[in-house]
Amino acid sequence: MRYVLMLSIMVFATSIGSSLLIAETPEWTFDDLKEAKDELKEWVDLNQLSPLEVDEVKDGSGKTRSVLKTESLGGDPYMFPGGGWNVRNYEPFDGEEFDTLYIGVRVNAPNTWQVYYITKTDMNWAELQRQNFEVATVDDFEDIEVKLERGGWNERTVVGFRIDPGTAGGIEAEIDYISFNGNPNEAEAVDPKAKLTTTWGTLKNNHQKERD
Repeated sequence: MRYVLMLSIMVFATSIGSSLLIAETPEWTFDDLKEAKDELKEWVDLNQLSPLEVDEVKDGSGKTRSVLKTESLGGDPYMFPGGGWNVRNYEPFDGEEFDTLYIGVRVNAPNTWQVYYITKTDMNWAELQRQNFEVATVDDFEDIEVKLERGGWNERTVVGFRIDPGTAGGIEAEIDYISFNGNPNEAEAVDPKAKLTTTWGTLKNNHQKERD
């Protein structure tokens, strides 16, 4: 009987863990240099960008931030998370539930940025599946929320995406975070959809407390 109970708990835990892995959406916070260097390995500059690097910088208030840095070298710069065109280290996710890109960035000049993406419905990288947004702040970091609707992002399952940091050369960018889970700098906005708040570690700890 005890064996059956333990087996049931293990199956339940595996089921929860699998759901969490599938439901997670991409997020890079570059919180400290060690973490940022690990996260840097998940990004690749494929076109008209200086090599991606991580660094510690001061924001307008004097606070130190660990950031991802690059500079556009032409009118069509782009970078990929997960390795490139056909390499990804995250699972497809629901574009209706996660329809907003949160990005903290500081630039040396205002410019238009872009998000290109592919979905299970349409696996072709095309101009239709592209969302433009403006990065206007030139003196300090700006927290930007980009509503992703053009081309049907918010109606489909998103398979992959890329970011074009500018549409001109000479744009120097310091990126504090890139997230689909809310602004990580705001404690109350870690996950605006209130998803993924329970992990197996939490369940295990609660179970242990009940036994104690």
